[in-house]
Amino acid sequence: LDGSEVLTHFVTTPELPSTRYTYNGRLAPDDVKGLWDNYQQKTINDELLILYGWGDGGGGPTREMLESGRVLANLPGIPRVRQGPAEEYFARLEERLAGKDDARVPCWDGELYLEYHRGTYTSQAQVKRANRRAEVLYHDAEAASALADVLTSEAAYPAAELRRGWERILLNQFHDILPGSSIRQVYDDCAADYCWITSLGEEAVTNAHGRLLRRLPSAGPSLVAWNGLARERCDLVSLPWSGDMEGLQVLDAEGRPLPRQAVVDADGERRLLWALPGVPSLGYRVYSLAPGESPAPGSELTVTPALLENAFWRLELNERGQIASLWDKRRGRQVLLHSTQDGVAPGARGNVLQAFEDRPMDFDAWDIDIYYLEKMVEVDDLVEAVVEETGPVRGTLRLTWRFYDSTITQRLSLYAHSPRIDFRTNIDWQERQVLLKAAFPVNVRATKATYDIQFGNLERPAHWNTDWDYARFEVVGHKWVDLSEGNYGVALLNDCKYGHDVRDGVLRLTLLKSAIDPDPEADRGEHAFTYSLLPHAGGWREGGVEAEAYALNNPMRAGLLPRAQAGDLPPAFSLARLGEGDDHVVLETVKQAEDGDGWIVRLYESRRCRSANVRLTFGRPLRRAVECNLVEEGEEPVAFEGQTLTFAIAPYEVKTFRVWFDGR
Repeated sequence: LDGSEVLTHFVTTPELPSTRYTYNGRLAPDDVKGLWDNYQQKTINDELLILYGWGDGGGGPTREMLESGRVLANLPGIPRVRQGPAEEYFARLEERLAGKDDARVPCWDGELYLEYHRGTYTSQAQVKRANRRAEVLYHDAEAASALADVLTSEAAYPAAELRRGWERILLNQFHDILPGSSIRQVYDDCAADYCWITSLGEEAVTNAHGRLLRRLPSAGPSLVAWNGLARERCDLVSLPWSGDMEGLQVLDAEGRPLPRQAVVDADGERRLLWALPGVPSLGYRVYSLAPGESPAPGSELTVTPALLENAFWRLELNERGQIASLWDKRRGRQVLLHSTQDGVAPGARGNVLQAFEDRPMDFDAWDIDIYYLEKMVEVDDLVEAVVEETGPVRGTLRLTWRFYDSTITQRLSLYAHSPRIDFRTNIDWQERQVLLKAAFPVNVRATKATYDIQFGNLERPAHWNTDWDYARFEVVGHKWVDLSEGNYGVALLNDCKYGHDVRDGVLRLTLLKSAIDPDPEADRGEHAFTYSLLPHAGGWREGGVEAEAYALNNPMRAGLLPRAQAGDLPPAFSLARLGEGDDHVVLETVKQAEDGDGWIVRLYESRRCRSANVRLTFGRPLRRAVECNLVEEGEEPVAFEGQTLTFAIAPYEVKTFRVWFDGR
């Protein structure tokens, strides 16, 4: 994304007798000859790399392969074969290409889309959710542990525990586990792994917060909000209901009471809910609790079985629980696709759950074939529409559909503080070879959609003009996808999904796949996830899409100080924050350096903007700061003064700094 280059050599060994290429090389004479005959760039390179071994999961060579390699070292009529490490091969290749005319050495800029195995974005949804939640948890554990160490001057960062947890997370990202293409026993094993991973991560967060709670000042009972993201937030926190909280209200920084709401979560647990403003970047804030009743809401939140409304939207449902109209009250426009100035086009309904027959010709868990589109059934057997929450913080309508042997329950929620429309979903899924999607036809004219990926985003066509466009009928994205015209757009966010398709103004998120091979029980059972709709003014940059997607995936945490206590820490603190106007830079990670010396801060530029003067301000004065690479090697000087580090950043560039604070 940032324009840097990687020297690449494609493995092109033919998988005989078919014409496909493979990484399962036998090192047989026809493999070697076929590789040479198929290679198209002999004029600039005459040394090719062949990978061989039994199996595609890191399998090793057989005796027959080794004997074949010995014979092929000098066999007339066959290219000569010799053994060697890949690293040495690439060093020779780089040297060889350095003397060639640049025009003769091909360079590909952009995505290399694999027209194959599109089902792996979705198969085995439970492991994909566990992976996303583990990544978020360990991000929070690192940030919270760093915050506690810096503020308390205690060297208690759980480096060994977090490393063990990360190693297990990465193990379960291996082919074929995270792609969802393994056998049943693999997912039984990794479910136990994720329980252990979660336990270890939660213990790290709890210990870090506990160290801070013991030293926070409080004049009486108080609530503490923890923010693991590097931007100040106004967002939800919740605590288990208790009688001790009855008659107490939360006060903001100016001493004004904040609205409180009693709710019952999906597990039947009673909780108290607040939207807390002004929680500092990568930090915390203490909110006083005082006797009194929660104030009346400042904005209207209406929920009925056919209508939901807040300050942002007026949302009307049809008799099947689908969105018939979504009116943007602030901008006076219909969000759903419509054909006339005043009315919604027939059939243009939002949050339509679509079930497709999904029987690929080969590799059931791996593939989705384009003809899946030919057999679609809408999930429209609405069993109930029940008003579950009516504000003042959140309004929720519970919708339940029946689909053959499966049950889909959604909690459609609007908020007083946020324009996000959440679809908190629980599914008891019992189908096989059925692909489930959520569809939103939106009133936006755009030929490209933008997808969130690791450390950035990319654009893909939202039409099928060419064979290449047509082949991208299912694509990968991480936390969000957005379709925007010049002054308006709509984003679809998620907390654990990866498969998307956008065409002709319809945004769709792939929810479940339910393959039968190699695991005949894949995706059958209980699922929980959230996706969200976010219409916005301007494009995705102006519309705050990235920030809302991070907020959805990284909810704030809260804790209680039950009584007055003297503390030597400030009542609010930010470990690190970016300067005003630097919101195109994302501070992604704060962690202890792997060698234990200093703190690692990793950022990336997210909006294809160049800046010569990004300011990163820490909560403590800096003693030393250097720039290093992604694996924490090297030391390049970087400008800093007091608590502020200043640097330049290029479009989509990733920056890693190692910093030391005064006193540590």
